[in-house]
Amino acid sequence: MSASYAHQKPLDKSLNRHINNKPRLAKLWKRTAALAATVLALSALVPMPVSALTPAQAVAGAPIAVKAAEATWTSIREPNSPHSTSLYVSATSVADKTFLKFDTSQYTGRSILSATLDLKVASTTSTAPGVQVYPVSSAWSASSLTESNRPAHNDTELSGASVRALTGKTISVPLSGLNGTALSGSTSFELRYAQKFVSTSFAGKGEALPTLRLVLAASTSAPESATGSDNLSFAVPGPNASSKKVFAHYFPPYPISIENKEPSSDYYAINYLTAQGEGGIHANYGGLLRDRPEGRAPRSGDWKLIDMKEEVTDAADAGIDGFTVDIMSLSGLNWERTLDLVQGAEQSGRNFTIVPNLDMTASAGKAGISTIAAKLAELYESPATYRLSTGEFVLSSFAAERQNAAWWGQLKSTLASQYGIKTAFIAVFLNASDENLKSFAPISYALSNWGTRTPVTIENGQDYAAKAHALGVKWMSPVAVQDVRPRSYLYDEAGNTETLKASWNRALSNGSEFAQLVTWNDYSEGTSFAPSAAHGEAFLDINAYYLSQFKTGSPPAVVEDSIYLTHRIQPYAAQPTTPQQLMSPTLSGTAMKPRDTVGVLTFLTAPATVTVSIGGKKTSFEAPAGESSRTFPLALGTISASADRNGGEIAAVTSPYTVVDHPVVQDLQYYAAGSRTN
Repeated sequence: MSASYAHQKPLDKSLNRHINNKPRLAKLWKRTAALAATVLALSALVPMPVSALTPAQAVAGAPIAVKAAEATWTSIREPNSPHSTSLYVSATSVADKTFLKFDTSQYTGRSILSATLDLKVASTTSTAPGVQVYPVSSAWSASSLTESNRPAHNDTELSGASVRALTGKTISVPLSGLNGTALSGSTSFELRYAQKFVSTSFAGKGEALPTLRLVLAASTSAPESATGSDNLSFAVPGPNASSKKVFAHYFPPYPISIENKEPSSDYYAINYLTAQGEGGIHANYGGLLRDRPEGRAPRSGDWKLIDMKEEVTDAADAGIDGFTVDIMSLSGLNWERTLDLVQGAEQSGRNFTIVPNLDMTASAGKAGISTIAAKLAELYESPATYRLSTGEFVLSSFAAERQNAAWWGQLKSTLASQYGIKTAFIAVFLNASDENLKSFAPISYALSNWGTRTPVTIENGQDYAAKAHALGVKWMSPVAVQDVRPRSYLYDEAGNTETLKASWNRALSNGSEFAQLVTWNDYSEGTSFAPSAAHGEAFLDINAYYLSQFKTGSPPAVVEDSIYLTHRIQPYAAQPTTPQQLMSPTLSGTAMKPRDTVGVLTFLTAPATVTVSIGGKKTSFEAPAGESSRTFPLALGTISASADRNGGEIAAVTSPYTVVDHPVVQDLQYYAAGSRTN
């Protein structure tokens, strides 16, 4: 660990703080149990049935995906032989039939609004459409099903034989015959092919299991649609439990762990957080990063996948619907992390979605259209990729204007013609000029921009949402907490949590349909919401309050008292002891001057007296019920706050980050700590 971080929060979470914080400890125990179960599951050789979400998260109109619990086939040529161990399920005219079973018992009683069956075609000799899907009894097992004992054939065709099988492609078969029917227990199908003397095999094992996609009507009983971590003082809507969507931009270079080492000696600590790291190439700006993911001990098993599941869980607990994952490259380490992230979302059971986000400033955006389309098609095979109820897969972008609208239109056409994948495009601009908005609107489902990072520039910025709506498309608002870039020698004054609040106020007031957290984990720009060494889960939990208001239209009720502190660990003008070029507060221009303040944010069930201690000086004030904030001058030393009501302490927090007058390296990010998270 670099000396600059030794006097701050240890990278491993403090055991004493966990023991004294029961909600936090409970969450850690829950995670430990979940991870142990994951390791056991990974060691199993037999595919397990996967359901994408719980009944509580299957709200009306929200698309869900259920993988086949069992898949097999029968043949009149072998009337008494089961084929459960075969790699493929087969459908050959009427001689061979495929049988699929899906566990839909958790949705019993829910009416189907629309249904689609996704099938990965292993091989086919078909020359015309002809996939036929029929409902059958679920009274069978793949281990013993044969042609002799198979369920009786039902002549009610669900699909209309309108889809053609194409070798190597994933096809989507609409099951319009299921519309309006109610689910009950398991759901099973028999598959045939209408074209005579045609042999067609579907992948029936592992990640290529057939997937049933459903959109369900509202439950007859009130669904439990709220979620949230044990840290939160309020409930937040579960992932994809609202028509308003909130995504977080995932940056693959900075996963929880790079090489599964102890945090004190891993790549982050040795190469990213020190001025001497990576052969000294970051010396001029004091090291590449000032923050990193929360540290953890080395893990056994598929630790990369386990880490990705943890990130999905953290985001889902905070009400985030999915990640817009930055597609930086189409091979190599960042691509592999993207695949792990998709798999982690798929296996999370949280109805958490992934949106491919093609980065036009990176190598992926410079590849040929056919190459890009092939890689995107690979991602879209996963049921975790976000899909609209109309069937289109969502494709997002970064710096979309680096290619013109015609280029993007050609990419969309290639995906549709070569892979049968229709896409709804979100154009995210660095420069959301009127010209770019008008040019991209005809090919886009929604428009967005990367945004600015000071409360002043956000509040006084253009009403891009109104422009998008006037062009007939939706708008995705950028939401940020701060932006500090040592390598670029630039930062923006975020005013404690004022940038975050201003971002959400714009999204709330301009009628945005979507919001994108910029970013989940880009530590090189100091924009992370993800649990980190510098702010734990505090920013993620604070953000959940405004996120909930965006999704539901009203502030959530505070049911537990909590206090959050935000502050820097140095005065902004302090000189570091390590020689380096200092940052300028002009990333978004000169709209807001830097300041030295401590932010005190409270979520209270009723009014309370709050006492703040900053460098030994105490100040008390009366805080109202609900959400409120105050700022105080920063001072050297330690910072703490407590809240009292009726003579008793109801919440307290001591920041683990000490304020110093001469830091080892310049560090102008805001640190954060909470009474329920630290």
